[in-house]
Amino acid sequence: MSKQKTEQELQKALALEIAKEYCEQHNLSIDKLKRQLFNIIYSSAIFAQPSDVIPDGLLNDLETQPKPTLIIKLDNNRLNVIETEHTAKYLSI
Repeated sequence: MSKQKTEQELQKALALEIAKEYCEQHNLSIDKLKRQLFNIIYSSAIFAQPSDVIPDGLLNDLETQPKPTLIIKLDNNRLNVIETEHTAKYLSI
């Protein structure tokens, strides 16, 4: 496994540990969250639901983008879990 892949797996595992308690308290599925895409962008860890739309060049590129469902943001050395407008649809139990 490459160093970059190993680092990303570690980051996702840490983010899932943080999200686990939040999901339990807010009736969200940690199992569904585990299957989502994961990215770190600046000071945010973002879980996103992959799109099931088949790409057709630039004609439908917005519809093919993943939909963010849960964001863990570092703010003043505190981690905050933030829901999006897609959280309930994709993560509700």
